[in-house]
Amino acid sequence: MNTKLSFLGVAVLLLTSACSEDSVELVNNGSEITFNTSISRAMNLDKSNLESFKVWAFSDITDSAPFIDGQTATKVNGKEYFTFSNSIFWPSDVNTLNFWAVAPATIKGIGQDGSGKKLRIDDYSPDTVPTKQLDLIVAQTTAQLSKGTSVSLEFRHALSQIIINASEGTKGDETKNIKIKGVWVVNPSGKENLSTTDGSDLIWSTNSSKKAQYGIEFTTPRQLDHTSTALLDAENKTNLLLIPQQLKAWEGKSNPTNATEGAYILFLCRVEAIHPGAEHVGGGDDAIKSDTENNRHIHQLFPYTTKFDEYEYGYTCVPIDTKWEAGKRYIYNLSFCGATSGAGIYPPTGSLDEKPDGNGEYKYIKIPAQGKYAGDPVLDNPIRFTVTVSDWVDAGGSTDGWTDGNIDMN
Repeated sequence: MNTKLSFLGVAVLLLTSACSEDSVELVNNGSEITFNTSISRAMNLDKSNLESFKVWAFSDITDSAPFIDGQTATKVNGKEYFTFSNSIFWPSDVNTLNFWAVAPATIKGIGQDGSGKKLRIDDYSPDTVPTKQLDLIVAQTTAQLSKGTSVSLEFRHALSQIIINASEGTKGDETKNIKIKGVWVVNPSGKENLSTTDGSDLIWSTNSSKKAQYGIEFTTPRQLDHTSTALLDAENKTNLLLIPQQLKAWEGKSNPTNATEGAYILFLCRVEAIHPGAEHVGGGDDAIKSDTENNRHIHQLFPYTTKFDEYEYGYTCVPIDTKWEAGKRYIYNLSFCGATSGAGIYPPTGSLDEKPDGNGEYKYIKIPAQGKYAGDPVLDNPIRFTVTVSDWVDAGGSTDGWTDGNIDMN
């Protein structure tokens, strides 16, 4: 996302509108409340979901009923600030207010937790379509009227950011041709409750039995090379925004049939080996294509079927057991067919029932090759991968698309 206006120091102004004397008495009119906002790390939002946020405020001396109860502060068209539809004033007989804010304002299921002066979000579920997923940010602060009515809110990211990169490894003198037709993160928890603490810590429940799959099938295959390729890049977005949790890896051959027990990254891919010479030494093989024009021949290694077909793709996977934390970015760097890595293992039986079958042109093979079973390597070895973990950095200055804290508010 190409963004221009820094979040740091953006003023969220609640403009005054004309009030009758009756309405002034009802709100116990003191000074007008205004907000200054900052983001603890770079925002992962665009103009479509930064239009507004919701605000709650609780008095430290009254009961649990909120003074501000989820009113929406909305960006003024063409301006750099936000307003409520009706101005809200600080009650003159209350010195301390506890503020909570949540963005985007479209988030459902927000309510008060058992203590009455904190928030919870029930049954939060990221969109299964990666390009529709939104960042979820939460802010909490305590402010005193004696220190002024300009309240500073610092938003924190409540989700984990997941990026999947892949590259072709090197293995002797053999040339590999690896194409990816789709990628999914399978079996993380897809619905949880978020609660807050007095210290504004964000706590996700961990007992949900609702598993989900997040990913995309590509219209055109992505061909890997020796550099890292972002596989989720669509509509200028290269990541997933998922619920923080401790993943349990799928156990492979020790649990071959349970399609919902254990997490893994699933690939729809094709692997070819290219050798010099138009003819394969040792006789013909229908899974080998002769390329006389370029004096080479091509082996269809995966999916392995009885006949070479450039439109055939198969499913393979790599189990993962990472602990995802809120506000952190996890980059999975996967190496296909390197010196010590292959192309993954066959996914659990039954896990592909709802996955694409292909269309009139492409054919997606869902069953293991003869003599192979769920959990077996599709070639010689599993995929080798590393995980890089980092915080979402402070806003401003970056151009990598995710650590850029600037947004064009116009």
